[in-house]
Amino acid sequence: MKTFFQNASKVSLTSLIATITVLILLICLLMFGSFDSRVLHLIAKGFIAAALPFLILNPLFGFIYSFFIKGKWKILYIILHFIFLCTISLFSLIAFMFRYFVPFAP
Repeated sequence: MKTFFQNASKVSLTSLIATITVLILLICLLMFGSFDSRVLHLIAKGFIAAALPFLILNPLFGFIYSFFIKGKWKILYIILHFIFLCTISLFSLIAFMFRYFVPFAP
């Protein structure tokens, strides 16, 4: 684990892969919203509660780590993480705010 965090390229790539994976799982889970199952809704609520903060913080940490990459992949990682920060993290932050802090949210 100590060598993993010292290699900024691996950390940045893992952050990208984890963000994409969690986003795909979240989208797939939201597709099951039409089913009338209490268990599925309970699982979805738990996953959304864990996934939204993860989707806000993970691209930010990957973006910070991408500045420490040495080599020609540095610019690509910075651009990809910046895109994820501007899209996925922004939408996750808005969803998180409407979910927990806005009183008129559904």
